[in-house]
Amino acid sequence: MALVATVLVYLLATRLYRRWPGPLTNPVGLTVLALILLLKGVGYPLERYQTETWPLVALLKPAVVALGWVAWRERARLAGRLLPFGLGLFAGSAASLVLTPLLARALGAGPELQKALALKSVTSAVTVDLAPRLGVNAELAVPLIIAAGILGAALGPWWLDRLGVRDPLARGTALGTASHGIGTARVAEEGALALAAAGLAMAAAGLVTALLAPPVLRLLGLG
Repeated sequence: MALVATVLVYLLATRLYRRWPGPLTNPVGLTVLALILLLKGVGYPLERYQTETWPLVALLKPAVVALGWVAWRERARLAGRLLPFGLGLFAGSAASLVLTPLLARALGAGPELQKALALKSVTSAVTVDLAPRLGVNAELAVPLIIAAGILGAALGPWWLDRLGVRDPLARGTALGTASHGIGTARVAEEGALALAAAGLAMAAAGLVTALLAPPVLRLLGLG
């Protein structure tokens, strides 16, 4: 029942997005909001929902493989632009790791929330393994990561349009780095090169963050 409801809600959200495209009609964001209200309204246990929707989680693995295939097909165009891709990836990962906790600190957030927000540009699967090694609360970090992905997918393309960023490699790298899987799914609408860049950025951002996080968190007094 939960699986069917999730698919139907997503299909409805997708139809709404196609009819009225915009940041506020992002299908993933609408689906998450609708399901939260629905489950809360009928008192549906979260544990039961997770059990019944496991096939959707299982599909994540072949989806990642599919991203690798897209990157392989676009390897010729990617190979000629590795330097801007690498610089964009590193800048995005480093900025997220440093600026996000500093902004949270300036707004009065405590150390635990600052550390959790520092990992917002890492996929939830990587965070589950990485967080305990850094003394970060994974149960706090993962929902923040999902929220960052939804917000990035909804507002990222709109913001890039306003900044005049049209290049598909730049757009894919930015959204893949900042918004991981959900942002990468949104980039699929913008062509093969953007999708390939986003998929590679999503994977590489986890590696860059894992390498930089220990010294950066110590430098920020969070290690």
